[in-house]
Order: sequence, then structure tokens, then C-alpha cells
Amino acid sequence: MAETCRQFLADCGVNPDRLALEWASAAEAPRFVELITGYVARIRQTGPLGSADGEVDAKTMRRRLKAAVKAAGARKPRTALGNLAKRLAKENDYSQKAIEKGVSAKILPALRSERIAAEVAMLLDEESMTASELAKACGAEESELEKLLATMVKRGKVREEGGRYAAVS
Repeated sequence: MAETCRQFLADCGVNPDRLALEWASAAEAPRFVELITGYVARIRQTGPLGSADGEVDAKTMRRRLKAAVKAAGARKPRTALGNLAKRLAKENDYSQKAIEKGVSAKILPALRSERIAAEVAMLLDEESMTASELAKACGAEESELEKLLATMVKRGKVREEGGRYAAVS
């Protein structure tokens, strides 16, 4: 799960180093203090949200993270996560390499697709846009976005007029 979050944060334009998952028991108070102190120092060094290398501006980040929350609740990514867990158990390979590979091959594409769809819907609720403008705003490839837009038009969620897309009221 942590690897999924790390990769998905990067996809959303958030520095994945902002995520940390460490274990400490109740009997390890000094270790807990050390972990928290180190994490806070690392975040202070990274700077405010939206200011680290590779991070998007605050407005874009808010939109992407809002879309990411919707994506995380979608069926496809949850199914992909369950399938990866089953495969790792079957192969008895829980190495970091196997987890990273599985997340990037199956889970991240499902999450990314759902995030971009949610983000497109948000953007088109505000104004009509071209596929190129939407791709740039969502951090997507135009080819990736054109497939998504075709599906959204087919399902009646979006309409296309003269190369511009708009939300269906």
C-alpha cells in the first residue's frame, strides 16, 4: 500500500519523499522520537507543499489530490491492488522490486486513468477546453487523454463541439 501511495503521489505532482511509513512499538519511545524528529527535519528541508522539485503549483495540486481521492475509491484500482496482493502471495515474493514492479504495471495505470477522468470532469465543469489544454492541465499525454475523452463522450458525460470539450449539464 505504501508503494502505491508513493507512486500515486508522484503521479499527482507531489514529491513522494513526503510519505514515510515506519514501525515503532510502544516500548520504543526513543526510536519513535527519533523517527518523528527525522521526518519533520526532512519535510522542513523539502519545503512547503508545492515547492519541492517536481511538485506542481498549489491550485493544480489541490485539484489533482481531490481527483486522486475519487480515483482511490474506484473499482479498477482496488481490484488491481487485490490481484497484485494475490500474485505476490502466490509467488511468495514480497521484495521491494516485485512490489514496485507490480504497482507500476497494474495499480498505477488504473489509478492514473481514474484520477485523470475525475480531473477532466472537474476542469470541464469550469470551462470548455481542447484535448491539448486538458492534457497539459492533467499532466497526461494527448493520446492517453483522447481515448478517455472518447469514452466520456460515448457515455454522455462530455460533449465535443469544434475541437472543444465541455461537461454535459
